[in-house]
This record gives sequence, structure tokens and C-alpha cells, in this order.
Amino acid sequence: MMSKYKQVYEDIKKQIEEGKLQPNQELPTENELMAIYGYSKDTIRKALSLLELDGYIQKMRGRNSIVMEHGRTKNNYLSEIKTSDELNRDEHLDIKTQLDNLYIVQGEQELMDIFKVDDSVDFYRVSRSRLIDDERLEFELSYFDRRVVPYLNKEIAETSIYQYLENQLGLKITHSRREISFRYATQEEKDNMDLGDFNMVAVVTSLTYLSNGQLFQYGTISYRPDKFTFVTMAKR
Repeated sequence: MMSKYKQVYEDIKKQIEEGKLQPNQELPTENELMAIYGYSKDTIRKALSLLELDGYIQKMRGRNSIVMEHGRTKNNYLSEIKTSDELNRDEHLDIKTQLDNLYIVQGEQELMDIFKVDDSVDFYRVSRSRLIDDERLEFELSYFDRRVVPYLNKEIAETSIYQYLENQLGLKITHSRREISFRYATQEEKDNMDLGDFNMVAVVTSLTYLSNGQLFQYGTISYRPDKFTFVTMAKR
């Protein structure tokens, strides 16, 4: 059963995404939200804090919370690890995943350095395009340590690799270290993305770990720069 604060979070989030709450509009006061939902002030505050963390609202000292602007096709929340299926469900998107290539690589020095292994270890190299409104706007290139992920196929890659790892292999994925950069598109990105007049991409590079601290995935997701925002919250 969903926790009380998460119910409040999901309801307010839905109102923002459906346009019932507009950018720069004030939310009701905490006391008014307590009356609306019938929950304690602590529950309401936890829901508002999560909405702020995910970039939906800004809490204002001495004022009600303000709804934040959500600008482009897809907002990427840097504090979350979500699959395309989860984004489709939670953010009301229609993302389709298309496998471009899947094969095994071994002996690549960059990967050996990143994973701190020798050339006896091999990796799945998975390249996938993601279509939003039938445009290829994302290109993902991932390397999976085959000691952890011994088997992948087209069906898994086009459905959800993470769901397979968690539900079928019983792995616990806990965190990812991410860096954002902007650079010229590679030839592979040009071939597998609908870049239009753009020759540059926004790139998120990730190192993703299991609960035991083991690195199991390294990769990049490249985005057409006019269609995405990257959302996080900074506080002083």
C-alpha cells in the first residue's frame, strides 16, 4: 500500500502535470492541505519536500509553495533512477525503446580501467534508441559486466533491462554517479538519432552500482538538446 505522504505527492504531481495547477501558482497552505487530505502536518511536509526535490514546486519562506515551470518534452530528475516503463507510467509519456546493437566486447582498455578488471572479463555492449512521439530523441550506449549480467537478448533490451535484473536475477540496484556534458555528436549518434539541424548532444554519463557496492554498468545517454531539461534542487 502506498504511504500517506506518497499519496499526497502523487496527487499534487498529477494536478501539476495535467495543468490543473499552473506554473507560478501558489499551493494551498500546509493547514489547508491537512484539511484537504485529512493527514498530519508531518505527512504534508514530507510530500512537499519530495515535490521540491523532484522539481515540481519551490517552498518559499513566509509564503505558500510555488509550482515550478516544466518546460520540454521530458524532464530528467537527476535524483532518481527510472526505467522507460516507469517514466511512461509515472510521467504519462509514450517512450518506445529500439535495440540498435547488442554484442560482447573484451579487452577494451577504457572499460578495463573503469571497472578495474583485466582482459579476462567481458562486457555486453548495448546500444538503444528511444522514440518519443516517433522521433529518436535519445541514444543510450551501455556496458554491462557479464560476471553480474550473464545473459541479455533483444526482448529484454527492448522491454526493460533493469526490470529483468531486479525481478529475474534478484539484483538490488541502489545508486548511480552521473555527470552531464555537452559535445559534438558522434557518427553513431547521428545514425541513430533524429538530430535535425543539431550537431551537438547533451550527454549523461553514468556509473551504476549494486547494493554491495559493485559497479555493474557504465554508459551514456545522449539527448537532442532542444527536447529535454535536467532537474535537481539546490538549497543554501
